[in-house]
Amino acid sequence: VLDVDGAVRRVTGGWTATGQPWAYDQDRYDRVAASRRDEQQAVRDYLTTTGCRMEFLRRQLDDVGAEPCGRCDRCTHIAWPTAVSDASLAAARSALGQPGVTVEAKKLWPTQMQVLGVPLSGRIAAPAEPGRALGRLSDVGWGGRLRELFSAPDAELSDDLLRAVVQVLAGWDWQQRPVGIVAVPSRSRPQLVASLAGQLSRVGRLPLLGTLDRLSDEPSARSNSAQRLRVVHGSLGLPPGSELAQALSTTAGGPVLLVDDRIDTGWTLTEATRVLKAAGAGPVLPLVLALEG
Repeated sequence: VLDVDGAVRRVTGGWTATGQPWAYDQDRYDRVAASRRDEQQAVRDYLTTTGCRMEFLRRQLDDVGAEPCGRCDRCTHIAWPTAVSDASLAAARSALGQPGVTVEAKKLWPTQMQVLGVPLSGRIAAPAEPGRALGRLSDVGWGGRLRELFSAPDAELSDDLLRAVVQVLAGWDWQQRPVGIVAVPSRSRPQLVASLAGQLSRVGRLPLLGTLDRLSDEPSARSNSAQRLRVVHGSLGLPPGSELAQALSTTAGGPVLLVDDRIDTGWTLTEATRVLKAAGAGPVLPLVLALEG
């Protein structure tokens, strides 16, 4: 809204005020909200109209030539069946209940990061491998279960989610089995992430190599990609001589399974991958429970 109204403009690395006066236009936004409510009601009216459906749609679009189409169910008086066959229902349930979403790794750093004091530019030299999430928070299938998880207090991973994550791992066509698990230190869900890493280590018989150190704790704000990367850059570390550093030195560059609770922008996992690669890790395979969006 501020951009549209001319109060701010985009500049390299973020936004800046233009100096133009701006005030919250309550009447305008009330009109917009009322218009959206009218649109929602029009959708409901479309479902219940006794007249031609096409004519209804055309009148909503102010078409002066709107007239009955002669083809819709209202015009032909033919009621199409709404029942769903057992086979179709079973197929839909199977598809929606299948866990696992591919997470594509970041390939490029945001432009002009140097302006923000971050010495990163161009292509990411050693990106993570394509990762996996149990599901998207917006999904019809696993989304509901994941939304329930993240709306509750921090707790250990439940058995049903563990089974689903194991199913995701079983279907992951990696070229080489991971040599160990590394956890991302979570601010909001430390118990959940620690439980996820520990239980996967036990069930998958993979060594739990350790957890990255959190070196700074600046909260991430809802901002553009460059600003979000600025916040996470340098926030994770692997001190020389630490237990995790020593564990990585014994993996001989093998793949590492990197686990976290969820992905929003993806920059935290990208930063974690950068740190692990600098310490000698091989391919980094991100695994999270939920993918935003």
